[in-house]
Amino acid sequence: MSQSKYLEISTEGRILVITICNPPNNYLLSGFFTELSFCRELILSSNIDAIIFTGKGNVFSKGADIEEIKSNPNELNLRTVLYGNEIFTFFSGLDKPVIAAINGPCLGGGLELALACHIRLCSEKARLGLPELSIGVIPGLGGIQRLIRIVGESKALEMILLGDIISASRALELNLVSRVFPKKEFFPRVLLFVKTILMARREAVTEVLKLVALSRPKSEEKNILAAAEKFAGLVSKRKAY
Repeated sequence: MSQSKYLEISTEGRILVITICNPPNNYLLSGFFTELSFCRELILSSNIDAIIFTGKGNVFSKGADIEEIKSNPNELNLRTVLYGNEIFTFFSGLDKPVIAAINGPCLGGGLELALACHIRLCSEKARLGLPELSIGVIPGLGGIQRLIRIVGESKALEMILLGDIISASRALELNLVSRVFPKKEFFPRVLLFVKTILMARREAVTEVLKLVALSRPKSEEKNILAAAEKFAGLVSKRKAY
């Protein structure tokens, strides 16, 4: 296992486990994206067949630090947001399974990271939501577009406009997550799930993921970038509040 400021990196056989390590809330600060980008070579290695994201402690991630946004909106400029989006899109387009192991609260940018994963597995105690409108901004890391694709336009709008924080069971009903596991045996169940996927022929798994990516709306990436621009613009206007 190796640890940097915001990430812990470990392996379970040929599975790479990336743990967001910024407790207690596991906020996604700008340094998180830089460290995540440094993992690309390892992620693309032929020694790695799948990637799991999870959070340190009892939180997946509560996204951006609201106090940081309020006190220093210049930190979240368009360049920074586009950089984060590019990294999330990289994971979304991988031809290796990328799994979000949502072990606790998963909010804002944390949920946007989970949405960029191929599959989301959830602890029974987890809560999920995109509450950005409560501070006068919007999801800026692809959350709007990916949530619409996964749960449909109406439910996505409801979650975003109301800032709903939903339970694990409700997320399962909406197909936002694929499985809900008991808290006490959560990560072992996640590992078993991923190892079961990897029992299939590697080339076949790769082709399925490539075809799934091809089935996504052609406009998705363009719309994600448009949302990033709007997010950065709204953050910069907070200076006038």
